[in-house]
Amino acid sequence: MRWSELARKELVNITDGSKKGPFPKLDLVIDPRAGQVVGLFLPARGYISRPGQEIPWTAVKKISADLILFAEESVLGKQKPVF
Repeated sequence: MRWSELARKELVNITDGSKKGPFPKLDLVIDPRAGQVVGLFLPARGYISRPGQEIPWTAVKKISADLILFAEESVLGKQKPVF
């Protein structure tokens, strides 16, 4: 799967059913020492500067043809600043 295909998928939290995305500028968070993906970073949307969000890679449960399913209750509270 190409990164461009992954970035266009809609994200669905299977814990509460909330939908996010699609995010055309979805980024991977990579640990360079381990060489592993540790999360997905969702950039801020809209004209008002809101912080982006990070979804831990361990919360990602399934990647299908048009969805990324993740299960993380506390994702909504984990906000990272956008630089």
